[in-house]
Amino acid sequence: MAPDGRLVRVESPLSGLPPEKVRDLSRTFLLDQLESYHGARPPDGAVEGDYSLWRCRETGLEFAWPMLAGNVALYEWLSSFASYYPEARWEYGEVRRLVEARDAGTERTKVLDVGCGKGNFLAKLDFLPADLRYGLDLNEPGVAACRQRGFQAFCGTIEDALEARFVRPSEFSAVTSFHCLEHVDAPVEFVRALAALAAPDGRVFVSTPYSPMSFESDWFDVLNHPPHHLTRWNAESYRRLAAMLGLKMRCFFPPSAVLKQALMTFRLLQYGPHRRVRATTLLRDMVRRFPVLLRALRSQLERGRGNGGESGGVTADVVLVELTAR
Repeated sequence: MAPDGRLVRVESPLSGLPPEKVRDLSRTFLLDQLESYHGARPPDGAVEGDYSLWRCRETGLEFAWPMLAGNVALYEWLSSFASYYPEARWEYGEVRRLVEARDAGTERTKVLDVGCGKGNFLAKLDFLPADLRYGLDLNEPGVAACRQRGFQAFCGTIEDALEARFVRPSEFSAVTSFHCLEHVDAPVEFVRALAALAAPDGRVFVSTPYSPMSFESDWFDVLNHPPHHLTRWNAESYRRLAAMLGLKMRCFFPPSAVLKQALMTFRLLQYGPHRRVRATTLLRDMVRRFPVLLRALRSQLERGRGNGGESGGVTADVVLVELTAR
């Protein structure tokens, strides 16, 4: 029900079929989970209201309702923790490899990174002149850092950048967006806007968590839920997204292993997300709580089979998607 009392129909971004409710996520619960995750209480205004989580019946995409993105108070609080912005991602190296293999040395190769942050991915593209590496972000300090590194950078939305003529349609050999799609309230429109910036033979690269992630059957990850993440993507939902936009799709996954994922789940259950533990302590607790470790191993094996996992049957926790014109 809307704030004004009107009944509102919950709709999947990818399907006209009525979705199914997964669970309710109250404002109080989400604030408590954020406090547990970071060991500090977020501002009360960081979560504006109650949410629910729904699942698309055709694609399995899970999405928040309402599709209300996190506000300034939430992101100011999250960004105060050093763990929030990773210096490197597996996807950075993979996209660098793919772009360099096809486009290095070609005339006027341009790359645009949407959600560029401080330019850590752009810095990886050292085979390109700095003035052919473009960044777009809503965070002014990040944009300033990109400019200091010699990159072309703009603070604002894609629409703002087009209006300011910072970018033009069909301009870029590659358009990238790492871990942004899950934050936006109109995912189909967002990827359509990315694709419009790519040249006719260009490529769009998008990465997100691959949900549910390996540990989520045993441990609730508040940062993969609203208001932080509004959508939770899998291979089938990406296939539908590509079909809706008339694009071809390829998926890439990092190497993964059952034992590694099971150990990560065990550590989260035993110690939480940020505690450092000595190897001797970990080994002692693995022996003491071996049934917990065994359940985690079984969960990983079931997840790998159930999701058609890559890397020897084990599904990774992140997916990189390449989208190109048909």
